[in-house]
Amino acid sequence: MLSPGEIEQVNRGTKVLGGDYVYRGLELTVPSGVLVPGGTSEVIFDALHDGLVGVQGASVVVMGCGAGVEPVLARQRGAREIYAMDIHEASVASSLASFERHTGPRDPERHHFLVSDLFSALPPGRRADVILFNPPANPLRSDDPDLTRVNFSGSAIMVSFFDEIASRELLAPGGRVVTVLSNASNLQGITAHALRRGFKPELLRRKTWSAPYDKILTHLLSFTL
Repeated sequence: MLSPGEIEQVNRGTKVLGGDYVYRGLELTVPSGVLVPGGTSEVIFDALHDGLVGVQGASVVVMGCGAGVEPVLARQRGAREIYAMDIHEASVASSLASFERHTGPRDPERHHFLVSDLFSALPPGRRADVILFNPPANPLRSDDPDLTRVNFSGSAIMVSFFDEIASRELLAPGGRVVTVLSNASNLQGITAHALRRGFKPELLRRKTWSAPYDKILTHLLSFTL
């Protein structure tokens, strides 16, 4: 795990002031307060885009939907049902705007955009084939509530995340959780907690970065029950 100083340094580029963002031709307008996706987010985007994480015919939950790239890619890749959720109301609105801009009007029976503290707004009995999450699991503190929300919630958010999935039985048979964690978070501790809750981890992809981020090791992980 990186030192606090190293974690602070590699997170200086986090942007929550809004602006334009483009991912493989998808043009998004990100409002202020919503996370402008960076390289870590794109590890999950690439997995969807490239088919490493298949969602054809799947029920997909996007946790922390932010600017909305994952819901767009999930629909384009044939997801049967999408729940895009975020604790931040403006992020849910931004995600829905991106979704309709690039895929057309949503089907309210199949495409759900919900303000939610983790899975609190997910209807009872719903089970997902794929749950996606790029968590704000870095352990530092910030006086900026937006930076805290998108970056610095520590390991506690992942403990609650796995606890809710396990206790509410949110994964369908054969379903999986796909998340991205780096050595800027307590990767070992988070994975150990998931193991205690019965999850089986699999490393899907490891990404290294150029300077000044060359100390970061980013892991795309799949967890099944």
